[in-house]
Amino acid sequence: MKKHTVITGASSGLGRAFAIAFAKRGHHLVLVALPNENLLEFSTDLHKAYGVNAAYYEADLSNRLAIENFANWLKNNKISVDVLVNNAGIGGSKSFQESDTDQLDRIIQLNVKGTAILTRSLLPFLLQNTDSYILNVASIAAFSPLPYKMVYPATKAFIYSFSLSLGSELKEKGVKVCVVNPGAMPTNEDIRRRIKTQGWLGRISITSTEYVAEKAIEGAFSGKTIVVPGLVNWFNYWIFKLVPWYFIEPLVSRTIRRELVVSAS
Repeated sequence: MKKHTVITGASSGLGRAFAIAFAKRGHHLVLVALPNENLLEFSTDLHKAYGVNAAYYEADLSNRLAIENFANWLKNNKISVDVLVNNAGIGGSKSFQESDTDQLDRIIQLNVKGTAILTRSLLPFLLQNTDSYILNVASIAAFSPLPYKMVYPATKAFIYSFSLSLGSELKEKGVKVCVVNPGAMPTNEDIRRRIKTQGWLGRISITSTEYVAEKAIEGAFSGKTIVVPGLVNWFNYWIFKLVPWYFIEPLVSRTIRRELVVSAS
């Protein structure tokens, strides 16, 4: 039976880069994204370019029933899974006071609930294969509070902690868990505009989605539990670890407030 890599949020950005990187390595794929995200076309292109099977499934992973339906679809189609990439996630920049409650709920439901429930639902598939992998996408934001980012950093802190805990549970059962913590990636025009407001420091911390995907896959397959792609992001990681929050807070708050002002103008 052919083994497959399941990638969520696969239609664009880092998820798309993951799909291409795994296809180049000869992995058969199951791509998951919201409806009407051109997954059929992307799956067809991957099959033509790399000769891999590329199935797709359209679902909103913030909905528990949708996750259960997806797991049943895999079972009914007898699809074997040996890699799960939990990439789907959303965020935003806005003061908490001005944030819409529906938006806050969606971020929590997708980033936290979606990641945890999908992982639990697909764990039986992974345990059926030796040397299986779970690759979770957190963020450099997981290591420090970030004002004006609503609940996004807190959800990524959850993913980071969840990944390390789960990895400890599963290490004797043949399933390796790795968490990748990327910094800013220029995946759309809004993010590019916000990065520009951060000046040279923001620009040198940028990592491409292709670079992050490659480093994440290399790290996971080499047995790493934590991957932080890019030297500047590694520097930030240690700054967040070693420097007290009350020293960092004024600089971080000022930077993100400037970002919000530019976005609003």
